[in-house]
Amino acid sequence: MNVESIMDIAGQAYNATNMTNLSPPPSASAEHAIVAEIHDALEANRLDLPTLPDMAIKIQNLIDDPNVSADKVVNLLSSDPAISMYIIKAANTAALSNITPVSNLRNAISRLGYRMLRSIVMNVTMTKLFQARSPLVNQQLKALWKHSREVAAISYVLAQQQRHLKPDQAMLAGLVHDIGALPLYLYADRYHAHLEQTTLEGLIHKFSTVIGTKLLQSWNFPDELIDVVAGHENLQRTSNSNLADYVDVVTMANLQMPGSVKLVAWKNVNAAGRLGYCATDCQNFLSNHADQLAVVKGMLEIG
Repeated sequence: MNVESIMDIAGQAYNATNMTNLSPPPSASAEHAIVAEIHDALEANRLDLPTLPDMAIKIQNLIDDPNVSADKVVNLLSSDPAISMYIIKAANTAALSNITPVSNLRNAISRLGYRMLRSIVMNVTMTKLFQARSPLVNQQLKALWKHSREVAAISYVLAQQQRHLKPDQAMLAGLVHDIGALPLYLYADRYHAHLEQTTLEGLIHKFSTVIGTKLLQSWNFPDELIDVVAGHENLQRTSNSNLADYVDVVTMANLQMPGSVKLVAWKNVNAAGRLGYCATDCQNFLSNHADQLAVVKGMLEIG
């Protein structure tokens, strides 16, 4: 992800905050001290990493059980009315339900399927992680999470065109591809609320990959999704296979952000070639798949 785009969204709020903030900005030596502080915390495994929400853990464990029954899944999700309603709403999106709308959780789960259900639950529960006390950091987190969901929607549609990839897994890859920035925002919110924008941006650039890898490992995510954290920004990434993987999907999805897609030198993007897209296909992907994207964005509640 381009961290600068997130910061630009919050720039106006940042300037307004600084107008009323009487505390002086940290000096260069203080900034270096913060970098060293985070590095030492990482080396000693003392950096607080957010835990995967309880419901997401439970549904993941159930779905990983080959002997799981529908009753167990329904009973678990029924314990949270808000999540239940979200699932029913997702199941009734146009692409999934050109037939009679579902009105109960059991039918909604049947229509979505277990793997898509996992991604839907992950989306709704992880939203709660992207919150901070500082108005500035909170706004930046909201921008980060919106970007992640947009990438997830595009990743889903991209994977639909690849027979060997699972669209729901691609959606999950999109949701977590920038997860390494989350602990850094929360760290700044807790210990360095007045950290300058450029300093925080530098911290994210320096540490987000290693932190994201550690975080997904602690959440027991599969290697094919952990690889996305480290590899999605490498446009010249090589592969031992001619087939695209989830790193390629998320790389392509990131480059499809409105306002940047026309500026990309697609011939230099190895992921596009493995996905089977020429430059014209890449430039027109959003318009060619507008209907599919609108449906998936609706499922993820992207305004």
